[in-house]
Amino acid sequence: MNDRDALEDLIDQVVVLPNASGPVSLNRKIALLGFVLEQLKHERGSDSEEVSFEEYLQSEIKVSGCKLRISAPPVVRDIGSGKSPIQLQAPLLLFLLLNHQERYQVLEIIKNFTEQLGEQLTFVDFKKTKTGVTRCFTNTRFAAKVLREYGLLKFTRDQAFKTWELSLAGFLVAASILQQRASQKRPWYVLGSAREGSFDLLPEIRDACRRITTYKEFVANLAAICKPDSDIFKSFEPALKEAFHLLQGYWAILTDQTKSQKERREASLDRIKRLDALGDEFFRELSHCIQINDLLSRTLQTENTSTWS
Repeated sequence: MNDRDALEDLIDQVVVLPNASGPVSLNRKIALLGFVLEQLKHERGSDSEEVSFEEYLQSEIKVSGCKLRISAPPVVRDIGSGKSPIQLQAPLLLFLLLNHQERYQVLEIIKNFTEQLGEQLTFVDFKKTKTGVTRCFTNTRFAAKVLREYGLLKFTRDQAFKTWELSLAGFLVAASILQQRASQKRPWYVLGSAREGSFDLLPEIRDACRRITTYKEFVANLAAICKPDSDIFKSFEPALKEAFHLLQGYWAILTDQTKSQKERREASLDRIKRLDALGDEFFRELSHCIQINDLLSRTLQTENTSTWS
């Protein structure tokens, strides 16, 4: 918004709160003005889209005295639809890894996640859809849906999907991505790439654990996100060996170009269900021993850690 300062001054003058005790913030005036306009739209029965979101964004807005001049663009161009669900997959996995003990509800996850992305999201991402919610809200849900269908998020049916939790595969992929991004100045970034062929998972996710080819590497990758000398690697060794065996097949499925999208999803879930059969105690102990702060201190520079906290 080029004339933002002038517009803020205009709103500050136009909106008056005579009964307010003390100074009134501009944010409060803008919020109240927003409600006034929404109510006016409703009472006038103008719920239909008189002006498209895209036309508004490409209009020239200027303040002239006490008037707000809005000049429509000569041609309304396609400005895209913001960050797509597939672009949000890796950042969402990282967010759930770093906040795995918070037990946020889905709405809290989406709110905190989009706030964490901060300036990477533009106003286009906050366009309201016909359902009344913003694009980034809907796209985050779609990102989680795909991750869940591939078993990277747990099927929490008992909670009616009220929260999103990483599965064992999700923990491993998120930890691998975090370590691979450690050398970047801004590890918390959204990739510019979109869908690739028939794959509906980012290459970054599909390739995250290709380097884990031995049981020793598998344990080392898990150890990177756990407290030092965790007993889980001894007390649950049989379960871990079975998990490694199942995950080897899982990684192969994710990258199999000969399978259709549907076939990859079905085969992935079959492996994940067998992983889940290893028992709740194993996953509960794994979650308890995970210590992200140690991983951050080992992989991220001090100047970047505040971005993740």
